[in-house]
Amino acid sequence: MSAPLNLTAEQLRTLATALDELSETAKTHHVSFAPSGFLEIGLGDNTLSVGWDAEAEAYVIDDRNGE
Repeated sequence: MSAPLNLTAEQLRTLATALDELSETAKTHHVSFAPSGFLEIGLGDNTLSVGWDAEAEAYVIDDRNGE
C-alpha cells in the first residue's frame, strides 16, 4: 500500500516545476537520470520516487511511492 504524501500546495508547485525542468533537461541534452532505476527526490519530510514516463516524455512520481 502506498504511503500518503503530506505536501502543501506550495510544495506541489515546487515539485511540478522541478519535474518539468528535469524533464526538459533530459530532452534538451539527451541524458537520462537514474536510467536503471528510480530517482529519489526529497521534499520536506517526503521522499518521492520519480521515473521516466516514455509516453508522456516526462519524469513523473512513481505511483507505488511509499511501498
